[in-house]
Amino acid sequence: MSTHKEYALIAILATIAVVGVVPAFAQWQDLSSPNQLIIGSGTSQNPIPITVFTDKAVYDHNSIIIVSGHVRNAYPGQQVTLRVSDSSGNIVQVSQIALNNNGDFGTKLTTASPLWTKSGVYTVFAQYGNQQGISNKVQFTILGGGATSCDPTQLTAKLNDEVYCIPYSINGGTVLSGTLSVASKTLTVNIQASDDGQITLNIPRSVLDSKNGNNDQSFVVLVDGEEKDTATEITTSDTRTVTIPFTAGAGMIEIIGTQIVPEFGPIAMLVLAIAIISIIAVSAKTGLRFMPKY
Repeated sequence: MSTHKEYALIAILATIAVVGVVPAFAQWQDLSSPNQLIIGSGTSQNPIPITVFTDKAVYDHNSIIIVSGHVRNAYPGQQVTLRVSDSSGNIVQVSQIALNNNGDFGTKLTTASPLWTKSGVYTVFAQYGNQQGISNKVQFTILGGGATSCDPTQLTAKLNDEVYCIPYSINGGTVLSGTLSVASKTLTVNIQASDDGQITLNIPRSVLDSKNGNNDQSFVVLVDGEEKDTATEITTSDTRTVTIPFTAGAGMIEIIGTQIVPEFGPIAMLVLAIAIISIIAVSAKTGLRFMPKY
């Protein structure tokens, strides 16, 4: 293989690797039977003029959201306007979607969009035509990093300059702060326990997880440095809900897993790939070789 072909092969492989990690932005219509989370009400005697659904209730900052819905007595050729607002009420996306012959509509949204930086509750408003009354909405939650501040019901877990919002509830004490450690793959929660109690944390898998191969394994839980086997867990495909009892006077809870939010995101990987390709280009001109010539 010639030198130039070797360089070209390396460049192609580096580009393919980056494409595999950078979030894709796509628009899609004509959904086929997604799982539906219904927000709104209506009966067969008084059906809702427009309905809108999402496939899940909770996402992270690198998810695809499937939105679908139906318009009753729709006119051919009309479109539905979708407007998405973040937890602060800022509009992050507006799009129009054509109805099919049955009055159904569907699309995909990506939470990796540069405008979707906040964590918290997002709202999708769906409006049909020019009449304000023919509208409905659905809400979902985005967990994980990218937030500037968290709601009062969320733990603010800091990792360097990033903030991750983790929903929690506590009785018998007060949460003071939270931190994440990549080195130890640990979520540390500092509390002030005035009485015996417990804390429940809804931890996104994208932030902290614990695996043995492809199988879940329990988090290791320490309270003031002592391992506790009284913690309980409820798992879903997106989150792990951990409930940890503590006694009066407890001050620090550590939750240790095997996987934590990555130190290098897609942008860093893209920069790395560009650097590799640049080095290859320079090497091709200067004659510097990375592979031995046989």
